[in-house]
Amino acid sequence: MSDWYCDELLAGRVEVERLFEDEGVLAYWHTRPAYERHAVVTPKHHVDSLVSCDAGTLASVLEVVKAVAAQFTLWYGGARVITNLGMYQDEPHFHVHVVFGERT
Repeated sequence: MSDWYCDELLAGRVEVERLFEDEGVLAYWHTRPAYERHAVVTPKHHVDSLVSCDAGTLASVLEVVKAVAAQFTLWYGGARVITNLGMYQDEPHFHVHVVFGERT
């Protein structure tokens, strides 16, 4: 199965509006948002899913998720934090959605 995150996003083939980036984590506005406000946070190296993520990478990703969720709460009044596993995971690369509002 192909990995859009590694093959396209992190390879620089897709432009996104970045919210945060450091050497290990990228947060950006979703390219096809499913909610009124929809950001994605992902590690910049391949990790299959939450359940296969090492503790250091998970801590780095969650620090950024925490900051993005705090910003959503300030801007919009709240946020939801979502990750998908197994049959619910569309891409074989760990990522976390930070969303606000109703599904579009």
